[in-house]
Amino acid sequence: MIINDHLLDTNVLLFFLEDSPRLPSALAELIEDSTKRSYVSLASLWEISIKASLGKLQVDYANRADLDVVLSAMGFTLLKPEWEAMRVGANLPQYHRDPFDRLLVAESQNRNLPILSCDRQLDVYGIKRVW
Repeated sequence: MIINDHLLDTNVLLFFLEDSPRLPSALAELIEDSTKRSYVSLASLWEISIKASLGKLQVDYANRADLDVVLSAMGFTLLKPEWEAMRVGANLPQYHRDPFDRLLVAESQNRNLPILSCDRQLDVYGIKRVW
């Protein structure tokens, strides 16, 4: 399967940033491939910050004021959620209870991007999920 541009699920972003062995090496290589564009939604950064503030996530970069700049410097393309994706995500069937994931599904649909994710619950939305 040939994957070009793609959207990272929040967990995939975290696994990548933490150099986690949970991230398959093929996905890490895809993310690092400078000929492919790896998109990260600002909604994922918001989710990381919220989970850190609730004590559900302990990463030192969760509340960095320049996290978006750091990710851009690493080669990620940041997506500002558009109203259309927010609207669509809010109205998707709640097969997946997490509103951040539904927003990423809507971004994937609207931008025709496969999503890198281990979350099989996303498959019910008919998007292309890689992992």
